[in-house]
Amino acid sequence: MQPSEASKVHAIEDLNKTAWNERVSNSSQSHELSEKALSLSKEIDYKKGKGEALRTLAFCYIRVAKLTEAIPLLEDAFQIFQDLENWHGQSDVYEYYGIINRSLGNYASSLQYLFKGEELRAKINYENGLSLSYYHIGITYKYLGDFEHALEYLLKSLDLGMKLNYWISISYSLNNIGVIYADMGDFQNAFKYYNQSLEMRHESGDQWGEAGCLDNIGLLHLKLNETTQAEQFCLKSLLISESNGDKKGKANSLHHLGMIFAKKNDFEKAIEYFNQSLKIRTNIGDKKGQAELLILLSDLQLKNNSGSNEAIENRLKMALEISTELNAKDLLSNIYYQFYLFYKYIGRQSDALAYLEIHTAFEKELFNKTISQKIANLQIGFQVEQSKKEAELYRLKNVELVNLNNEIQSQKDILEQQSKHLEETLSNLKSTQTQLIQSEKLASLGELTAGIAHEIQNPLNFVNNFSEVSAELVQEIKEERQKPKENQDESLIDEIFNDISQNLEKITLHGKRASSIVKGMLEHSRTSTGVKELTDINQLADEYLLLSYHGIRAKDNNFNSDYQTDFDENLPKIEVISQDIGRVLLNLINNAFWAVASAGTPAAALSHRENYKPLVVVKTEQTENQIIIKVSDNGVGMSEATKGKIFQPFFTTKPTGQGTGLGLSLAYDIVTKGHGGTLEVETPPAGRAGKEGEGTTFIVKLSTL
Repeated sequence: MQPSEASKVHAIEDLNKTAWNERVSNSSQSHELSEKALSLSKEIDYKKGKGEALRTLAFCYIRVAKLTEAIPLLEDAFQIFQDLENWHGQSDVYEYYGIINRSLGNYASSLQYLFKGEELRAKINYENGLSLSYYHIGITYKYLGDFEHALEYLLKSLDLGMKLNYWISISYSLNNIGVIYADMGDFQNAFKYYNQSLEMRHESGDQWGEAGCLDNIGLLHLKLNETTQAEQFCLKSLLISESNGDKKGKANSLHHLGMIFAKKNDFEKAIEYFNQSLKIRTNIGDKKGQAELLILLSDLQLKNNSGSNEAIENRLKMALEISTELNAKDLLSNIYYQFYLFYKYIGRQSDALAYLEIHTAFEKELFNKTISQKIANLQIGFQVEQSKKEAELYRLKNVELVNLNNEIQSQKDILEQQSKHLEETLSNLKSTQTQLIQSEKLASLGELTAGIAHEIQNPLNFVNNFSEVSAELVQEIKEERQKPKENQDESLIDEIFNDISQNLEKITLHGKRASSIVKGMLEHSRTSTGVKELTDINQLADEYLLLSYHGIRAKDNNFNSDYQTDFDENLPKIEVISQDIGRVLLNLINNAFWAVASAGTPAAALSHRENYKPLVVVKTEQTENQIIIKVSDNGVGMSEATKGKIFQPFFTTKPTGQGTGLGLSLAYDIVTKGHGGTLEVETPPAGRAGKEGEGTTFIVKLSTL
């Protein structure tokens, strides 16, 4: 290589490095530097420099929603990276393909590209890139309405970003975690995360991100009916987006300003903003944004009684077509509810109820995983992992310090320092353990009651809507009665009375159903008094078996298992703390159902058995001085090694994120320490001929003396 070429290569490397580092905080400068690097690279046919420049230019085009210009650049860059075996570059291209497909509403393709990038980045230990893969996967899940997976990946991105001190993934994850909290109605946490992200983005000069945070904060003020503050924040965001040429950001701000003016009942201004946003979203191919605006325009015209019924219906059908293509469940739920309101407004009651039922089914699917509890569990897991990493960092620093001062320190000083460190660590562990134990005690109540409470919404929806329909039918009768006697249609009146009678029967049916669910939930949520009282163990076991089964069914429509009881009818009442023993039973029964019927559990190993049917059995019996409760399942059992550790704190056989490992430990303490009984487990030895899959039995023994 000639000296002149060597200097050009050095210049290209500097240009590309600066452009890459500035791509987020200063896209316009990044674009300019990449163009220079690309020109020099072509001049000396420097493939590495050309590939990196094309990659950064593609990002800059994506930033301003010029997706068609970005795609050919990415294709050329990927070919160069393949030729050079540049894995970092290839993973970046996968990420950008994922972003483009998400922007165009192709969520399945977006996830495919993003998971390819994640896999490659993990393989080559490209940690900065991996944190961004987690972020974009989380965002795509959020667009699909899958808040559980969205939060899981955003927290992974935040965790890794904090470890690396990588401001991009930290600030972007914080902002979108705030979005999820806002969607769940937790405005306090939403404000906290938005403001943390806004401060970091402002300090880093990321004006695109800063505009996004301001816009989100404005929307949050709108949800709190603070329209003045909402307008101020959204206008600030709009000004920044216009100055940067950020079309998507501009569309978002116009969209939210329309919502603000609709809240103020300034419908003319609201429609103006909505139409401006719709035009931009259509031009940049933002399908989800188009569908959301079509819904809002239809709703606004319905409330304002402007526009023909045909035009409103056509808008909703267009929104439904887009949302069906995207398979965005949160959007579909909103559209079906809007159809319900529309058909109810024009008097097509049967169509209205049909769409309401579809909406209710989508709502149940969206929230049947008890999102609030999942958020708490994921946060606890995140905080514990952070504590572990901080403790490990402290340990390593301490070891290094000891090594550096080893020559001048006496053995006694070293031992004293180690002792002090161990005491501090033990104190921290005890504190963490106390918090986790409290969380585990609340988990069964929070998870179960939240699942059952959500079930209440279904019968209440029917009660409310059959009531509304009945009220409208009564009004029709009044109108008919006001006509002259000879013009009254008695057959119509009889038909309406018959409809009202049927509606009242359905109201009674669904009201009793809701009452039954509430009664069971309240019984479960009784606060433990810590006082022993005479308790019917058969009744308690039956109650918690039903609560466990219906609670799991409320969270997972695919859950399927039979259950049976085998109670000793002559069982005497004994003195126990009923709420605590109930917690023990709930934990054991939940574990039994998990072992036989939950996706991804050891029950998968039973798939080869013909006619296998999941079954959980709760049995009671008595001996001379004891009452015995047995909870059995017909799963695959457990190994001797697992059996030996099953009651240890923090030990769990469940997948990561699905259990703290404290449930059986707490149950053991309640039975043995709180009631002087025993808790044992029986399972056939793993691999013994003829015994595989015969299941597990937990045995609680309580004294009657």
